[in-house]
Amino acid sequence: MPHRPNASTSSLLDHLVDACHGVEQRQPVRIERLIDDIELLLNTCCIDDAEVDSEFPEVASSIHRYGSPAPQATSIGTHEERFATARRIEKTLRRFEPRLRRVRVRVEDPKSRSPIGRLRIEATLADSADLSLALNVRSTSGRAQITAERT
Repeated sequence: MPHRPNASTSSLLDHLVDACHGVEQRQPVRIERLIDDIELLLNTCCIDDAEVDSEFPEVASSIHRYGSPAPQATSIGTHEERFATARRIEKTLRRFEPRLRRVRVRVEDPKSRSPIGRLRIEATLADSADLSLALNVRSTSGRAQITAERT
């Protein structure tokens, strides 16, 4: 099995849990853990913009917004929808995944009619290692699945 580099910081969830338990030392995170955490992030539904009360604007930038839009908001049927989904995923990763820098999500085959949208996450890990992951989004469920196709 090939050696995989470690990311140098913890996930947002780990930061929150560790802070509650007084843990100060950061533990290296394996790429497999990063992939699992990204899948969890992208498959967690955040509260909708319409549900954010204008009386409490802090909620719009709080942990209550952790995750991605509901699956029904993740349509990949057209060229424009695939690019919009890529932009939403990129925004989510930039906001909630501290182990990634210079995140870019691109559509691999924008003209495909497949019910699975193939996207690619390109980023730099916090320890400066480049990373490229394949991301499949199912149009029927909106569910995201990441495969480790490292370049």
